[in-house]
Amino acid sequence: MSIIDHYDTIAAISTPPGVGGIAVIRLSGKEAYSIALRGIILNRLDVRYAHFTKVLDAETQEIIDDVVVTYFKSPASYTGDDTIEISCHGGYAAAPAILELYYKLGARPALPGEFTRRAFMNGKMDLIQAEAVADLIHAVSESGKKLATRTLSGKLSQKVKKLRTELTDIASILELELDFSEQEITTFDKKELLIKINEARNNIFTLSESYSGGKILREGALVPIVGRPNAGKSSLLNALLEEERAIISHIPGTTRDTIEESFVHNGVVFRLVDTAGLRDTDDAIEKIGTEKAKQTLTDADLVLLVVDLENISDLTFEKDFLKTYSHLPIIVVYNKVDLFPNIPFIDTDHHLSVSALNHTGLDILTDLMVNLLKKHYGVGGDTIAITKQRHKNALNNAGNALLRTKEALASGLSNEFLALDIREAISALDEITGHTTSEDVLNNIFDHFCVGK
Repeated sequence: MSIIDHYDTIAAISTPPGVGGIAVIRLSGKEAYSIALRGIILNRLDVRYAHFTKVLDAETQEIIDDVVVTYFKSPASYTGDDTIEISCHGGYAAAPAILELYYKLGARPALPGEFTRRAFMNGKMDLIQAEAVADLIHAVSESGKKLATRTLSGKLSQKVKKLRTELTDIASILELELDFSEQEITTFDKKELLIKINEARNNIFTLSESYSGGKILREGALVPIVGRPNAGKSSLLNALLEEERAIISHIPGTTRDTIEESFVHNGVVFRLVDTAGLRDTDDAIEKIGTEKAKQTLTDADLVLLVVDLENISDLTFEKDFLKTYSHLPIIVVYNKVDLFPNIPFIDTDHHLSVSALNHTGLDILTDLMVNLLKKHYGVGGDTIAITKQRHKNALNNAGNALLRTKEALASGLSNEFLALDIREAISALDEITGHTTSEDVLNNIFDHFCVGK
């Protein structure tokens, strides 16, 4: 990708393929205006004015389609370059024909994410905001969309830049002392320096820890449904999905493999995973299913532990499970409450009684699932969180650099070493916003965008 000219004129269809009312072709680059004019029957385009016209192939004199053309002049465009948007009839014929014409007239095919990449290169947005564009396009829930919108607005960028400013101020003062060391000027108290470093590390750690919540809002919460055989796991899955997705049988060990399906509640996506019953078994196939069930727990965001109220051994299993997986948020779901009408629907400490058969207590369960995510991960309507592993890695690198700064300060090392570590922390933050991100990282990010965005 490094050999590609990112300053020439590119073109692509920006709407998804298929039958629809309209399709949009986008051109952007230094020759976008002149190339666009060569394909329509107008002599000029007014800025930000929708022109109704026709696309004409001058060689064949064929009218390809009636279109609406809008001209966005640099720098007041999405990419920061001259940009033309052509709205034509949707479907499989018109838009590709227009696009092929503009390739013939001098534009080249846009690479995945190249329009947004140019917006980043031209300072229209930083790398965090550019990634939020893709998150917004691929949002699978209302909560994910809202998080992407907040990130695109610059709220996460502001947090990172505030951290950078704080560290830059500290580094600048330390370096100033170095410049005037011969005059024995001391402008920073060491205790004050330690306080500021600790505050910065705490803020970095808090932002890094928001990754779990941000990932849940973007991708959904992974929720394994686990328990002993015949506890009603598959029945609960079907009840929450309101469809017969999993096979139900009174024969223990019916579920041999994991089944994943999703549903949305209060704007949050829950990725439910029906698992094989957890028990010791000599059946080779069932044993594989049991191991898969345990594997899902390593990636779980929330666990539904289903306990059969009819089975005393399930209650013993519950105690052992809660002890083993105490680090995970768990809701204990006492199933088959329809057989015990005097048991209350809600117990204490994330315990709940339901009937998967009669769909009793499920509304309370889904509300509890949302509330537990909010409590455990800080997931809420105004959450500002990181959503990418690279963000978390960079923040951890920044935090580690500040830890080395503290160690250097405690060891009595000179300001030169302190400033060096703080500058390393600053560099890690710059990787997040794209201020110093490498070409390889940029290629990897934008290669995952769709063409036309």
